[in-house]
Amino acid sequence: MVVAQQHVDLVALKQRHPLAEVVTAAGVQLRGQGRVRQGLCPFHDETAGSFTVYGDTARFHCFGCGASGDVLDFVQRTEGLTLPQAIRRLDGGNGTVCQVAAPRGSRATPLPPRDPALLTAAARCYHRALWRYPQGRAYLATRGISAATAKRLGLGYAPGHGLRGALAGAGFAAAQQRASGLFVGRGAERFAGMVVVPAVRDRQVQWLAGRAITSDRTPRFQTLPGPKPLLGLGRLGAAPPRVVLTEGLFDWLTLVEWGLPAAAVLGTQGLDRVAAALRSCPRVVLAFDADDAGRAAAAQLTELLGQRATTITLPPGVSDVADLATRPDGRAVFRRRLATAQRPR
Repeated sequence: MVVAQQHVDLVALKQRHPLAEVVTAAGVQLRGQGRVRQGLCPFHDETAGSFTVYGDTARFHCFGCGASGDVLDFVQRTEGLTLPQAIRRLDGGNGTVCQVAAPRGSRATPLPPRDPALLTAAARCYHRALWRYPQGRAYLATRGISAATAKRLGLGYAPGHGLRGALAGAGFAAAQQRASGLFVGRGAERFAGMVVVPAVRDRQVQWLAGRAITSDRTPRFQTLPGPKPLLGLGRLGAAPPRVVLTEGLFDWLTLVEWGLPAAAVLGTQGLDRVAAALRSCPRVVLAFDADDAGRAAAAQLTELLGQRATTITLPPGVSDVADLATRPDGRAVFRRRLATAQRPR
């Protein structure tokens, strides 16, 4: 099959797809209507609304994690795409092979494939460190996550040193380590100072996410580069009869702590891919955040999943599942609302 090739006018492309519209369509709620609009950053966990879109320059910048760029950078980063893939994504995926001259210094290169064996070795290193460094276990305890659940899920802690030596000892060369996404800048560990959560499938780690245990660590939330998996789905088998789906990392950990078959979307972008991943699940219960973005995401997923989906309404004043977990009766309240949501309609 011969595929047409064409050169792309990037200036015209960006004019056809205003940055604020693309950002909003990705689930980021922007405040204001003027030259400068702000919202919660989709690239790290925050509550301050540091993500800023500038209408005059058509660029974004997050003052929390430092992410910045134009509309193509935003699409590449949110969906883990290369530059040509992002161009096709914006222009409707018509199958055209786009040829563009890469800007000088462009970093839009394809991400190397993840090596599950290397990520599994890294997760084991972090898991061992969790039992050597009490601050990681103490933080998990403040969030209601027990030591038993930490062991069962293979949770870890990254003290910020020792990973490179552990990977070398497991037989992974320096080039493999550099390509893993586990190191940033001049070799610093990406997840330093964070509890680390692995996404597991077929007993191998496919992906990692981290949450800072102190408020002075920015960004507070980190993941490996590239597309995010549906966290937890790989632990439930090929066709789970029921999944309770939530948004955040600790929402998912809370539901697992409560003994529920759960998965997390880790944001509100890429919901079509979430629906595709759940195509074999006959029952999906949505327990999303009680904000506009969460309600919009739940409505979109309900439309995509049809009658297989039902929604849990959180109690007044509760922002998300992890927030509910701070209440003494949180587990009982959630189970009652889950039972109500699962009643035949």
